[in-house]
Amino acid sequence: MNLLKTILLFFILLISIYQDFPLVNYFGEIARSPIIFIFPFMLFYLVKDGKWILSKYSKYFTLYILYLILITVVHVAWLLISKQKLVFIGENIIIKSIKMLAYPIVAFVFYEFVKKILSHNGKNNLNVLFNALFALELCLIAFLIFEIKLSKTTEIFMPFIHSTDWKYWRVRLLTAEESWVGTIFTIYSTTTVFLSIYLKKKLRLKLFVIASALFFVLYYSIQSESKGFMLISLLATLPLILNYLYKNKTTRAFLFIFIIAIFGFGLSVFESLKEQVSEQFYTSITFGTRLSSYLASLKLLIFHPFGIGLGPFLHYYTDSLRSIVESPLMGNLELSEVKGYLSTTKNLSTKTYFYDNLMFGGIAFLLFFYHFFIKRYFILGKFKYTPLVLVKIPLVFIVLSSILYINFEIKYEIWFFLSFLEVIEKELYNKQNIPNE
Repeated sequence: MNLLKTILLFFILLISIYQDFPLVNYFGEIARSPIIFIFPFMLFYLVKDGKWILSKYSKYFTLYILYLILITVVHVAWLLISKQKLVFIGENIIIKSIKMLAYPIVAFVFYEFVKKILSHNGKNNLNVLFNALFALELCLIAFLIFEIKLSKTTEIFMPFIHSTDWKYWRVRLLTAEESWVGTIFTIYSTTTVFLSIYLKKKLRLKLFVIASALFFVLYYSIQSESKGFMLISLLATLPLILNYLYKNKTTRAFLFIFIIAIFGFGLSVFESLKEQVSEQFYTSITFGTRLSSYLASLKLLIFHPFGIGLGPFLHYYTDSLRSIVESPLMGNLELSEVKGYLSTTKNLSTKTYFYDNLMFGGIAFLLFFYHFFIKRYFILGKFKYTPLVLVKIPLVFIVLSSILYINFEIKYEIWFFLSFLEVIEKELYNKQNIPNE
């Protein structure tokens, strides 16, 4: 039975990181992940016994989705009255709203599905999860080695698993681009190590797990050309690792040596990042696109503090973006890509989860973001269990990456991790007899 559960969880974890599914070419962006195709089965699993109890986090998620629906309806009605039309940039905003609403709904169902599997019938399935996670990590290490070996050659590595068969020169695993990979490495490697400690695995296995995770992350970090990943790795990892080493009696005696090693690694990453930024700030499309997108979202928050909804953003966001692009302050940046967004709905977004939802939900999103993401960090700090730093690192990474460079639309490893955190949080409340909020 445990073997079947392990295989099932392995499959779920695998497809959660498969983010360049070829069927995207036939069914649209929602099909870039195969998760959408098992959505009916996940939903059936959740409702089949008639018991679907929402936790506090689930309630936050549900309320935010309902708010998005409400504010969308309000702005669709307003645009129909004020503009006398529903089609903007060649797309109907009602249909666009329905398409965009699918993303948070599928994410919510996946979140609940993972949580129910990990605590099925009140039974802890964390040992099964550990086996599935570690097996997947070993598979990804093998995949990574072959991909890096072939990335600098003209040979295309396994083109049939991606949505396009053109040569990609960077590391992307099963995703569409390299910037999507950082969360996968961070979440799966640290979670596997945490579980090996939390479940009190034998020392030999524990050391093997730690060594595998270190190789996994460091090997990718050396090869990575993702500026966002390098920056957030510094901000999310180093302070927490140093704090962990200081609190751990075994490592405290060697803290000075660790500080030198960590500082050396951090300095090398910082210098590499600094060099890339200084060389590319005014010439790279990335900087011009992201900066103008962020400013356009912030401008919308000022004038529409309660949000603009999903489909209506086609009108509001392009107007805001146009005013930012035409500003003299942006004159020296490379804006050719972002200017193209003004006339098409393809790739139209801020490219980040935070800034997208800041304009979709406004103040309501800020409340959701704090309670669903950020507050978890402070709650974990209540427990007297030092290894929790290993799950705090990916949590901080997730929060920072959502603000700086990545969207969560099909990043199901993130929703998996947050669901896993809820299971751990509940278990620690019970073990340490701390009153649950």
